[in-house]
Amino acid sequence: MIKRLKIGFTALVVTMLLLNGCSRYNKPATAAETAAAARSVAVLNNTPSASVVPSYNAKVVRATPVVASNIISANDILDINVFKVADLSAKALIVEASGLISMPLIGSVKVAGLSISQAENTITQRLKQYMQDPKVSITRTNKAIENRVTVEGEVKAPGVFPIKGNLSFLQAIAMAQGLSNVAESRNVLFFRDGKRHSVNLDLVRLGKIADPILRGDDRIIVLKNASKVRERKVIDYLPAVTAPISILRGL
Repeated sequence: MIKRLKIGFTALVVTMLLLNGCSRYNKPATAAETAAAARSVAVLNNTPSASVVPSYNAKVVRATPVVASNIISANDILDINVFKVADLSAKALIVEASGLISMPLIGSVKVAGLSISQAENTITQRLKQYMQDPKVSITRTNKAIENRVTVEGEVKAPGVFPIKGNLSFLQAIAMAQGLSNVAESRNVLFFRDGKRHSVNLDLVRLGKIADPILRGDDRIIVLKNASKVRERKVIDYLPAVTAPISILRGL
């Protein structure tokens, strides 16, 4: 009888822990929390503060298109055209980690950290040593840093993913095959330009706030939810608790 009481009490405690954990992370966001989450996303999407979603019934803020940086960086791929001089032109040049590219006649030129127009001017000045009035144009066919996003933490397939066209926050999570069963979906960390932001993924999914549009080199980190971690431990412990009950019933 005492054993049955102990087992019953343990099962009751386990149930209470599960209900307590679920109630905390399943509680709907308040209007104030929703407004704060919308403001955070509005900053990421460069939208005016007046467009912040004030309540559940508000319309979703539309993202403002993001203009790619004009600064050349390592691993960028460049096409360089010297007008009417095909032998001095070059296609698909990869900017080395050192920031250099290698061109016919003038050799290595450091372009990383320069804008496209500055790089054109630098190459033009170098070519003037060998020809009169060179006309140089640069086309970037791939922007390395601007074309990838990192998703890590509590997702099923963390990794670095390419940005093709407009990629949203929710789409990046989907590319990482979704959240793990212990992920914190209300406070997903988002790093841009060295600054830390927070995104409430639950509200994004429900359409209560805007889905942030990603830029190159953005980083998403999904943390663990402490309540969900405790719940998983309890669930894993349940077989050990219920097994004696089954045994006693057979006695």
